[in-house]
Amino acid sequence: MSDPLADDPRTAVVASGETLSLPDGHKKVLLQELGAEEVVKAVYHDGWGYAVLTGKGLVLLRNLLAPRATRVAGPLWILRSAYGVLDSVGILVEGRQHKLHGSKLDPKGELLAAAGRPLPPDSPLRPGRGKRTSTWIRRHPVTVTLGVAGMLAAGLGGPGQPDAVARNGADRTRTVPDLRGTSLATATATARDGSWRVAVADASSAYRTVGVSQPGWRVCFQNPAPGEGPRPYDRTMTLYAVPEAEPCPAQPDGTRRVVMPDLVGERFDAASRTLAGLGLDRVTRFHAHTGQRLDDGRRSLADRQVCRQQPEADIEVPVTTQVDLWLIEPGVSCTDPSPTPSPSPKPKPKPKPEPKSGSTSGAQATSKPEPRPRPARDSASDGDTPGGSGDGAWDGSSGGSDTTSGSGGASGSGGGSGSGSGSGVGFGQFCSPVGATATTSDGRPAKCFMGKDGNARWGYRSG
Repeated sequence: MSDPLADDPRTAVVASGETLSLPDGHKKVLLQELGAEEVVKAVYHDGWGYAVLTGKGLVLLRNLLAPRATRVAGPLWILRSAYGVLDSVGILVEGRQHKLHGSKLDPKGELLAAAGRPLPPDSPLRPGRGKRTSTWIRRHPVTVTLGVAGMLAAGLGGPGQPDAVARNGADRTRTVPDLRGTSLATATATARDGSWRVAVADASSAYRTVGVSQPGWRVCFQNPAPGEGPRPYDRTMTLYAVPEAEPCPAQPDGTRRVVMPDLVGERFDAASRTLAGLGLDRVTRFHAHTGQRLDDGRRSLADRQVCRQQPEADIEVPVTTQVDLWLIEPGVSCTDPSPTPSPSPKPKPKPKPEPKSGSTSGAQATSKPEPRPRPARDSASDGDTPGGSGDGAWDGSSGGSDTTSGSGGASGSGGGSGSGSGSGVGFGQFCSPVGATATTSDGRPAKCFMGKDGNARWGYRSG
């Protein structure tokens, strides 16, 4: 069964880094209590319950049988820093002391100290403070009387007293130095020179572990704020910093911001490592020419080149920004080639001219061949066909050549029909349509063939 804390980005860090494990009921209550972007920093033992430190404060998880979550109202008062065998940190909640310990991510309570304020030793909020004070007064009446008399004498004034009051007033009006923008090491040294105890924390929501005077980090925010008067009993200054190459977030615990690198011209594998190092994990890839989305399939994208990027280089962006990269294959130009022109359509052949209606013979042919009629008379006695015999008639089987061996006397005949039922078609005469069949006057089969000159003529039908 999967751990719900490990599956939730708000609690994934503590799920993997803490050895302390919450019961299932407490996990469910915690996830319901957390805000949409509220990240858990550490988890502690709190007696029979648990305490959870988030970027927005402390949440107590109580009651083993019916778990419920209770938020600690700010400010978070620190009664005592890490002490004892367990390095417990004492905090004040509703007038009662809670001892928090057992966090692997915050073993010394440094994150608690950075999120809270030390409670002054003489604060009336301390548990049992009023009872102890009244008991001490009853046991030391003489000391109390002398103290009251001294205060009255000081109030009446005397020689030199105004100077002392002025000095004390000057001390109280001493302002907090402005350490923002300076390196963390320099800010720590300056604060300590002013008798401040220094605590440091990550200024962004990344909650990285930061050491006091850690090199390469820059202060973004501080508490107390610059210009505030000194706190008589709270001498802890918290410095919130980020790496020097990283922009400051808009506010403490805000979304971490980075400067977008220039990735154009880089291989995709190198660009991916650069983005991962900055925390930019949301990367979408597209083909530089087609714009289609690319996914790692059979072919790796590692050797492809980055042609374009969005956002552009040198722009400050939060680490939650989606980065779009347009890639191209090795050795191919990033410039989109011009589309290949499609070939022009082939010209349609010109239709052959139809034979003139006046050049056709009087014989009309049909498209269907008819049975060959038996010759009515011998060809030698054919005296009705002008021009003599048809022995030299044009033969269509010779490829459509217009060749006649006789006088072409059949050209004068126009009485034949396309079906061959009529009499008198002669070889070499013009005919229509091409493919029609007929019978000559002497009973020989004829067919309409197209000649080389583009005119159709009757020829011998051999088959």
